[in-house]
Amino acid sequence: MEWAESRQGSTLILAVSGRLDIESANAFRDALMSRLGGADARVVLDFSGVEYISSAGLRVLMIASKQARTAGVALAIAGMQPLVAEIFQISRFDTLFACHPTLEQALTGQTHATSQPARSGLDQEGASDAIAVKFWGTRGSLPAPLGVQQLRGKLASALVAGAGLNLDTLEKARSFVEGLPFRVGGTYGGNSSCVELGARGNDIVLLDMGSGARLAGHDALRRLAGQPGEFHIFMSHLHWDHIMGFPFFVPAYVPGQHIRIYGCHDRLEHAFRRQQDEPSFPVDFSKLGANIEFIVLEPERSYEIAGYQVMARLQLHGGDSYGYRFERDGKVVVYSTDAEHKPEQAEDVRGFVDLFRDADLVIFDAMYSLADSVSIREDWGHSSNVVGVELCQQAGAKRLALFHHEPVNDDAAIDRLCHEAQRLEEITRMGERLEILAAYDGLELDI
Repeated sequence: MEWAESRQGSTLILAVSGRLDIESANAFRDALMSRLGGADARVVLDFSGVEYISSAGLRVLMIASKQARTAGVALAIAGMQPLVAEIFQISRFDTLFACHPTLEQALTGQTHATSQPARSGLDQEGASDAIAVKFWGTRGSLPAPLGVQQLRGKLASALVAGAGLNLDTLEKARSFVEGLPFRVGGTYGGNSSCVELGARGNDIVLLDMGSGARLAGHDALRRLAGQPGEFHIFMSHLHWDHIMGFPFFVPAYVPGQHIRIYGCHDRLEHAFRRQQDEPSFPVDFSKLGANIEFIVLEPERSYEIAGYQVMARLQLHGGDSYGYRFERDGKVVVYSTDAEHKPEQAEDVRGFVDLFRDADLVIFDAMYSLADSVSIREDWGHSSNVVGVELCQQAGAKRLALFHHEPVNDDAAIDRLCHEAQRLEEITRMGERLEILAAYDGLELDI
């Protein structure tokens, strides 16, 4: 390993060449640490001469990142050769550092357009009036991953259905699988509640922090491609299945990311900090690298946040839950999970009809059948597919997504509840058709 340094304004440029492996890691660490203690506001590592970096070299970078943060120094990396850049991608270090294709772009703070990853609908959404919605977790109460016996049952059903069809290529097999009923060819997934709403620029809007938040965080960092993001997280309530994903939400560990957590509970911050206390979790909340704020909202008051008009409403649930109405560019998305609705309480019903009024999409807690919700599971704080249909019909909503699926229900049971809701809508329809679907992990909708 060889080393050279130069300066441009307040930026210290450290040009590294050779191999950064176990043989050179200590020398690399000593040279880097000695220079991070200075008064430079910014340090750029010019890696254009680095041929290879091992885990030992990457670990030095992680240590340096922590020291730079403590010293208030911005640390960036520039000019990685293709092999080194791929190692960064494989190790996910490209999500932890500001990486620039060239030294010139690092010095000007620019990123090259071709260095950005392919964009999904959530990224492109700002170009139109549509709101992209992605479901990262749709289960209620606790995660419920697909078991081996359930998977084998699906495979067996698919093999029987495909018998005699000469499915001798991957293309034929994929086409066949796509035509299977969803309960056989797909799965509603096992992660607990987390939904993303499309936002513009570097804003990320998430609803709840169930176990689906882990995947949402990874995807957000991929799209941000090393740039700082503004995360806006709206919490329905503070039960564990809705906050359990936060300790695994990688943006919370990344310096430069800004996370605002909104909710109507006075103990909002306490709940997030408590679950990371010993002995529950090995990383204390105080060790998180992102800038994290907690913002308590007033129910029934409208706020302008991340380009949306947002209003929260109290729902019947143990410890209180809040539904949200999001409005932007004439489109409305309602997120109403963990809410029990009692038909005899007419005033409460009217309030939720108002919340759902003319919504383009209502994401609704349909955890139980109506029979269960009014008998053995009454006062458990959840609702049913039947009540979801009735409220949306009265409100003139356009689309209903059944959500917060009972963990005991397998894909066939959720499929059946969805079909029953669709049939109820058909036989009780008075005006425009209400589209009904059952949300699943990975589902993307344009509203």
